[in-house]
Amino acid sequence: MRRNVLNQLCFVALACLSIACGGAQFKATPNQAPQRALKPGTKVEFVDSTDALSPPVVIVGTLTEVTKKGEDDRAGVEKNFKLLAAGKGCDAVVGLQLDNEEQRSTQKKFHKDADGKVSMAMEEVVTQTYRWQAQCARSAAADSAATSSKPTAVAPGPGPEPAVASGDTDPAVQDLVGKLAGFESAYLRQWKGKLHMSTVDPLDAVGATIELMAQVDKFWKVTVPMEWLGCKSDPKSEACMNHTKLVKDLRRADDLKREMERLDRSAAALTWLRKNGNRLAVYLDTFVPAETSDSAMRATPFWTEHQAH
Repeated sequence: MRRNVLNQLCFVALACLSIACGGAQFKATPNQAPQRALKPGTKVEFVDSTDALSPPVVIVGTLTEVTKKGEDDRAGVEKNFKLLAAGKGCDAVVGLQLDNEEQRSTQKKFHKDADGKVSMAMEEVVTQTYRWQAQCARSAAADSAATSSKPTAVAPGPGPEPAVASGDTDPAVQDLVGKLAGFESAYLRQWKGKLHMSTVDPLDAVGATIELMAQVDKFWKVTVPMEWLGCKSDPKSEACMNHTKLVKDLRRADDLKREMERLDRSAAALTWLRKNGNRLAVYLDTFVPAETSDSAMRATPFWTEHQAH
């Protein structure tokens, strides 16, 4: 998993491109401890104020996104805020606001007169953008849902053998290995030996996750549209056009995978897992079907939140 200098430069370029393309952003409230991500299926609601929520209410952070079309972007912004809020442990998006911003600059403009003579002048150009902002809040209802929710049904058959997580395995690694155990039969059979060691190497847990993500990425981007939605023969059908928009949400998963691919030491992998365990949990709960079948695909929150509508 070591990367050469060229690959590192490519990663920086891709990261810069991702920033330029925008997307929902989260900024934590100062001195506020991170919250556990919501359980799959827990509803994230939009409210005007925290008065509509079950107390006590914790303002976990602020959600922002910059778009170019204002109100026409509302549906996309709300979808992005819901997904990001759930990953940060918020069951409510509070006080969504839209402000327009103008940026002024000067550009060279060339003009041709009736005689064909070309002249240059500096002209002011105004660029209009729109900033969306809301609070990411966790109410008492989120904690109630976490304690009362039941595991989502998976494909029929005997349950997966639980991964061994004893010995000196760090809790952050234990949590990840426990989740990966549910995907061993469908995706990670070759990793069973390493994931069932009495002490699991953090780098092995990361490596297994990277392989799982690669298979899931191909599943959503190739198998689903080409084999199940018929996009090879009719790429402009409504289902295929919707799926093209849906797959754009995988860019956050791509960023997550690239971060893990840069880890080349067990100590670095452990530090990363301790900081990013919630992000991985949200990915596994949202994007990964129990198996590569049509029914399992349609049961994922990723599908039900987007394509089903």
